[in-house]
Parts: sequence; structure tokens; C-alpha cells
Amino acid sequence: MQISGIRFCWLRQLHTNGLHRHVGFRQNVKADPRVLALRDKLLYCDYLDLKGIVEQRVKFYRIRKQNYRPREKLNSAKNIYDKTTELSAISVTLGKERKETDETDSVRTAEEDDTNGDVEKRKSLHMPYARVDSYEGLYEKYLEAKKNRLLDENCINVENFENYMSSGNAPTGELWKIPFDWMCDYEEFDDTLIDFNWYKHYGTPEVNADASRVPCGGCGALLHCKDPAIPGYLPSELFLHKSDENLKSMICQRCHCLKFYNAALKVKVSMEDYPKLLSVIKRKKCAIILIVDLSDFPCSIWPGLKSIMHPFTPIFLVGNKIDLLPRDQTNFLDHVKQVLVDTVIDVTSVKKENITHVQLTSAITGYGVEQLINKLQSKWQHKGDVYLIGCTNVGKSSLFNALINSDYCKVQAIDLVQRATVSAWPGTTLNLLKFPILNPTGKKLSLRAERLKGERFYRMELSKYRDYQFKRTGNLKFAMFEDHVGRTYTVNSVKNEESDPFSEKSHTVMLKKPVLDESRPEFESSRWCYDTPGAMQADQILDLLTTDELSLTLPQHIISPRTFKLDPKQTMFVAGIGRLDYLEGEYFIRCTLFTSTELPVTMCYTTDADEVYERLLETEAFVVPKNDPERLRVWPKLGSKEIRVTGIRRESGADVVLSSAGWVAITPQAKDNVLLRVWTPQARGIHLRCPALLKKSVLLCGARIRGTPLYSPGIQVKMSG
Repeated sequence: MQISGIRFCWLRQLHTNGLHRHVGFRQNVKADPRVLALRDKLLYCDYLDLKGIVEQRVKFYRIRKQNYRPREKLNSAKNIYDKTTELSAISVTLGKERKETDETDSVRTAEEDDTNGDVEKRKSLHMPYARVDSYEGLYEKYLEAKKNRLLDENCINVENFENYMSSGNAPTGELWKIPFDWMCDYEEFDDTLIDFNWYKHYGTPEVNADASRVPCGGCGALLHCKDPAIPGYLPSELFLHKSDENLKSMICQRCHCLKFYNAALKVKVSMEDYPKLLSVIKRKKCAIILIVDLSDFPCSIWPGLKSIMHPFTPIFLVGNKIDLLPRDQTNFLDHVKQVLVDTVIDVTSVKKENITHVQLTSAITGYGVEQLINKLQSKWQHKGDVYLIGCTNVGKSSLFNALINSDYCKVQAIDLVQRATVSAWPGTTLNLLKFPILNPTGKKLSLRAERLKGERFYRMELSKYRDYQFKRTGNLKFAMFEDHVGRTYTVNSVKNEESDPFSEKSHTVMLKKPVLDESRPEFESSRWCYDTPGAMQADQILDLLTTDELSLTLPQHIISPRTFKLDPKQTMFVAGIGRLDYLEGEYFIRCTLFTSTELPVTMCYTTDADEVYERLLETEAFVVPKNDPERLRVWPKLGSKEIRVTGIRRESGADVVLSSAGWVAITPQAKDNVLLRVWTPQARGIHLRCPALLKKSVLLCGARIRGTPLYSPGIQVKMSG
């Protein structure tokens, strides 16, 4: 067998990018026979290509057309495979004839024997089902198996457990992720309460107990022990007999499970309360930091912004998660800013004069945060409070935490303010969180400017080093935007109110847990920076996904563009949450995907698309949604909209936004007008973004990989030098 050099380099790039690490892309795992049965209807399938399936003869991408030519026999694939044992997968197109040599059979049999035990163990852990055509009765078996696993692991009496779970006293959500002794994580918990028959290990509520006036430091909801379905809940074992001082250092059960176990517990939150909570902005002198997710807009822009702000309220527009976008041209940042401003004005109807400053940032890597602070301190200064506004999952809490650790927060409060809970789960923040803003006096600004000037040389040298490493290795992590967020002032620079550190009063203060006391003189007249709850946007599909699916859908690293060729009457699936049909057009189009690398691509003819989608939902081929009868039972159907795109010479004509799953840059031939039908769950978040956000990325891809609709990655990122 033979594999062309360009194809082999692309496979090595797949290994470098780590695509094989996901369970859906596990190498040497036996492919689902239900997917194999669909091979004649598939034009391309990431699931099969990355399963390590090697075939002697393969069909070309356009095998059903008259003018195809058979691929030459691949005689040396096994030799290449032996020399590259570290390679994650050998990607080939779909087979035309099922001819396999004895050597290939022996290799496959050994691989299947080695992995068969792991596969069965993994299936029995998550969903014990047999390979049958019908799922009738398996849903009940799944629930029973999950309950039995939970009981076996924690040695809980079955009868007591069932009575407790049905009583309404237990929380609901992803409870199986939470260990038996989770309450021991809290220092305030008395672990002598645990015994072998203690089946109520999720804690018990106390309806008659009064709620506190202390907010959770993670989400802002007031702490209580009345009902696990109400935000701010703590079990009575943790809440009762605790002073307000103790409660100020604690977070609620939901925040704790999100933070330490990535487990989402369900709480009842009214979406209508968000605008009411933010309506105070309209009645006071304040500034707004409007945060937009650059990987998910316009879906992450709240249309109701204008209704809660005063006509003269200044807006500091922040495009967050810039670290996820690959540079496609030299004026990349300027173009992104312009597209962002135009889209915000179009969606919210705010005046351009209200937008005081536009800043592209990454709250995770620190890029642009120092520049944002400079503009806040020079343009807004200390005139009033500042509110962080945005939809769910745009990074408000991450930016809030970054500002706490910077020169924007009063130095006396940095170690006293609890950090906001950060999670991929939408709607983590449920109430207002805040920290006091530093008053930027002339002396303080001078010291800050001196620090930034001293760090400038270091930043330039680090940027040059990262550019060099990227050109040398091609590793995308060196192309990410990142920067350091420093602090000019320290606690030592603030006058210590306690003159005698060995006095009895000082010793008593040191024994107490550090909490923010707003009545202290240095905080009494402060301006405050508020982290607000995320507004739910109807275009987002985040609330339709589980936490595991969210971690796969939302990009965690810089996006690696993938370009495909799509002919008329063909369909492309992005996992199970996006679909693109090419209905009308004279020529082929190129589709550049900007999505998480965990989301596989599947292609077929449009006439087969409905059947392919329904059958692949019940396999691992789509990854999202999860192949689970319980999950699929509530998974919504896809809805569609039709969109027209006109080609532009040497750039993408427009972006087709697939809600929170990402977007596809469409590149028709110049002046060619094409008709597309786009599908997402419940037709949410389907938008045409013109001009395209990364319109030059299609020019950076390599040559088309022979026999497939896929182009090699090329250079992916346009460097300055």
C-alpha cells in the first residue's frame, strides 16, 4: 500500500493536534458495525477515518460520477504503519471493495482482541446496551444499572436510598460524578456525622431554617438550606449553626460541584429575573463592560442591552476569547474589531457614540487585559460603578477574576474577595458579585505606567520567541494570543492600620478567616465592579447540552481550520448539532470549519442525509449528542433556514454561524450565487455573517488530499514576519 506524502504529513498533523485522544477518535477501537453498514452512503466520515480502518482498495470521493478513476493500489501501507507506531490513526477514504490480505486480517484481529475488554468495560460503565436494531426496554435497564452502580459504590441501603431520592430532599443533576464524602471538602463540616448507613450523603434540607443574608462567593445567590432546587443551597449539615463570618468563606453546593467535580446540579432560575436585576443600570451613573464571545457571535450578544441602559451610559466593548481565533491576515485584529462593532450595533441597536472603547481580550491567557484596564482608568476613571454584562458563557466570570488580580482592584481587597465560579455550564453566576475599584490617582497611574514600560521589552522578546517557535515547529499553541497581567501595588505599599502586630486585638483578627468587610473606611466610599448573571440568548444551544457535551463542543485551544470541498446536492454534518446542505450552485464551494477539534465531520449526498442522521445518532460517530437512549430521548430535532451567499475573489464570501457550535466560512467561485440550507437543533442561532470574520483563512489551507473532499491544513495561521 502507498500513502501520498501530503496525506501522510496531514495524518502526522492530526496526531500533533491530539484529535485521537477523544473517545470518539480512539485508535484501534473496533468501529461500530452500524456505521460500517452506511459506508456506501457516506462520502467522508471522520469517525471511520480515525478508527485506524485500513483497506486495500478505496473509493474516490466522487465514485458515483461518470468521470472517476480508481485509486492505485496501496501496497506499502503496512510498512509505513510499522514505522510510525506513534501515529494516532491512518486516514483513508471509504472502501469500494472488501479485499483484505492475510497480513491485514492478522493485524486487525490482534488490535480487536487487545481492545475488546476496554470497549466492553467502557460501555457497561456508561450505558450497558447490546448491538440491536431497537432500543426498546434498554432505557429502563440503563437507569437500573446506573442506580445499582451508585448503590454499590457507596454501600447505601436500597430501600432508604429510593425513599430519600423520591422525597424531593435530594438535589437533581449529575449526581453520579459526586463522591460519597464530598461534604468533607468543607472545613466547616463535622465528619463524625458520617456512618455506614448514612444514605443521605447529598445532605438534608431544613425547610424551617431562615435563609442567610450572605451571598455565595461563587454565584452570588444567598446561602440557605431550605430546598436544593433553589440557588444558594447548602445542606443543613453545612449551613446550620454557622455564623455569618463562616458563611462568607463558603460557596453553595452547586458551585462546589461545578468547581471540583464538573457536575451540574439543577436549580430553578427564572430567566425573566435577569433584566430586572440589571435594571438598576438605567437609574445610576455607571459604565458597562459588554463582553462578547468571539467564537460565538452574534449568538452571544444580548439583544435586550438597550432596554437596561441609560442613553448616555458608556460601553467598553470587549471581544473575549481572542486566543481561540487563528490569524488569517496582517490586519487581523482591526478586521475582527470592525466586524464585532458592526454586529453589536446591528443586534442591540445601541448608538455607535455609546461605544467608548473596543478591546480584544482573552481572560484565560491575559491578552488585552492590561490595555482594557488602561482605558477604564483613563476614560472612566472613578466616576461610578462598572458592570460586566453579557450572555452566558462569554467569559464574564473569568474576566472578573482576572480584574480582581490586577491593578483595577483595591489592593486591600485582593485577598479578601472570593473568586467567581468559572464553568462551561451556562448560567453559573446567579446574582451580583463585586469587588472595590482602585481610585486611579496621578501617583498610582505613574507607578503603573513605569511598571508597564519596564515590562515592554520582555513582552516583545517573548512575542518574537513564540513566533520563532511556531515557524520552527508548526505547533498552534505558539500562535495563541497571550500576555501577563501584573500588579503594581502590593499589601506592603498600603499603610497597615494595626501598629502593633503582637497586640491581643491583632491576634484575634489574624485568627479570623479573611473576608471583605464593606463597612471598613477604605471600602465605605468605593466604586464597585460587578459581575452579573449571564443573560440567556434564545440563539444559544448551550442549555441543550450536558456538561460533558459542552466540554467537547466549546473550543479549549486555538481553533484549527478545516477546509472541505462541497459539490451541489451534497451535505456536511458537524457532529450531530450542525448540518449544511448545498442546494443550488453552478460550481463546487469550499467550506472552512471553525469548530472544536472534538467535533467530527461526516459528508453524504443530500438525498441520504435524513437517513444518515437518524442512524448515526444511535452510534458513536457524531460524539455530540452522546449515544445514550436517555440522552437521545430528549434531544430536539434539527430545524433549518435557507441562506444565499455570493462569491468574492480570493476570500470567503460569508460565515454561516451554527449557533454555539462554531461557524463555516463559505467560499464560492467569484460572483457565483449559491443556495444553502442550514440546520441546527430547533433552528437556533443560524446567522449569515458578512463579511466573514476570518475571510482569508481559506487561502492558507494546503492542497486537496487526493481521493477525499478534505484539504490539508496548510500553514493555518498567518504570522507577521
